[in-house]
Amino acid sequence: MLQCSRPGCGWQAFAPSAAAAQEQYLVHLVEAHATDVDAEIPDGMVQVHVGDDEWMTVSFDEATELHELKQSTDVSTRQRERD
Repeated sequence: MLQCSRPGCGWQAFAPSAAAAQEQYLVHLVEAHATDVDAEIPDGMVQVHVGDDEWMTVSFDEATELHELKQSTDVSTRQRERD
């Protein structure tokens, strides 16, 4: 089951397939967690929040890698806290 990875968000996908769940998740992220900003962002790039008021402009692939790295780090931290 696909769930939102944002802290405090209880959203879960309800879909007939993994592809449909992923599409629902992308729509959820934009509707619930995206913010409009007044900035020039080149085509094919996105901004990711990396600190209190710090943002980076990166490609979609780089944003995905940053997200996956953060998630694996968060999992490792939670496992160490349980031990």
